Amino acid sequence: MCFEELLDRYRNNVEAFVKYKVSLASDRDDLLQEIYLQAYEKFGSLKDEEAFKAWILSIARNKVNDYYRNKAKELSVPLEDYIPTVSIHRSVNETVKETLRLLSVSDRQILYLYYWDELSLKEISDRLKLPVGTIKSRLHYAKKHFKERYPKEELMNKKMPEIMPEYTITYKNEKPFDTLWEELMGWFLIPKEGNKINWAIYDFPERKISETYEMKCEGKAEVHGLQGVKVEAIESYDKKQFKRNFIAQLTDSHCRYLAESHEEDGIQKYYTFLDGDDFLNNWGFGPENIGNETHLKQKGLIQRKANVVTTEGNKEVMDVVGRYEVTINGRSFDTVCLMDVCTYDEFTVSEQYVDRNGRTVLWRRFNKKNQRWLFDGFESVDEGKLKDNEKLIVNGEECVHWYDCISDYVL
Repeated sequence: MCFEELLDRYRNNVEAFVKYKVSLASDRDDLLQEIYLQAYEKFGSLKDEEAFKAWILSIARNKVNDYYRNKAKELSVPLEDYIPTVSIHRSVNETVKETLRLLSVSDRQILYLYYWDELSLKEISDRLKLPVGTIKSRLHYAKKHFKERYPKEELMNKKMPEIMPEYTITYKNEKPFDTLWEELMGWFLIPKEGNKINWAIYDFPERKISETYEMKCEGKAEVHGLQGVKVEAIESYDKKQFKRNFIAQLTDSHCRYLAESHEEDGIQKYYTFLDGDDFLNNWGFGPENIGNETHLKQKGLIQRKANVVTTEGNKEVMDVVGRYEVTINGRSFDTVCLMDVCTYDEFTVSEQYVDRNGRTVLWRRFNKKNQRWLFDGFESVDEGKLKDNEKLIVNGEECVHWYDCISDYVL
């Protein structure tokens, strides 16, 4: 088989890999041309055509590494002018590094100078050409902001209740706040080393628990050269357990899945972001599977008044629609409501109430009425039982409340 035929067969895999690694489209195009040219020139050295995919992906990986090495040289600046990002502090505890990443540049700068460079307030004052009083005030607030962002223990080891706790959702006529939402789409867990969580699904109107999930991050992992975290998920339902593993990646702006594996008919199956629709249809989110955005703010893509929702022609869209107080299990949470209209599938609408810590307090699923209930095992859903459940009118179609999800974060 000639080079062109092999390249046509695996071109999508190469392009998907480069898109995951390089965000700037113009740079991606240049890189792809370099990759294809080098592959063409070295094709004669390839002894086994069956190894072409792995071979050309290794060329792509090396080209991407060269790209970032060159970028690092272009962007290098003198140390005294450098406001550090947490990625360079290899000796710092991972949790501290992640917390620093959440802070403003100003906060990171003052903490770095005070704790890592061990400069006095006067020395920092001289360095930044600011009064000592200003430096003292900035340090106070930077420490305060760090403490607020430093994560609490993720897992409280609380058993999920058999019956969904009573809750109220109250609209607040106030501007929705921005928040950093780093959870895996649909799975409640923030994919950082050491994090754990339990969560459950409750069917309505009975409010009875139907599925539980125990999740934990087990350490660093790599998929096709991309760094992520391995996540174990144990699903329990109908007195059976099912184990699934993910590789997930959290960046400065998005959270996404890189790979998924599970056992089926005694065979362990693996899917990665290079496996096309087999992976993307289940675990892909956002344009080119960039993932779900972590910086939540209202964009005005969805309009909601009471139970009426419109999306102005956007058939598939996700956006913050308002600010709400959610009281559940005796606790009150100030939240924004993140609505998902059909981005998961054409029949599904959901409400996700996210607090200032970027944690999901309550997730509620609605299905379009008189549409088939998707996925194997759900065809037997009795819509008659749901007739008195809450309804939403979404772009003129009635959607019926089906089930809710909560995690031990609210217990």
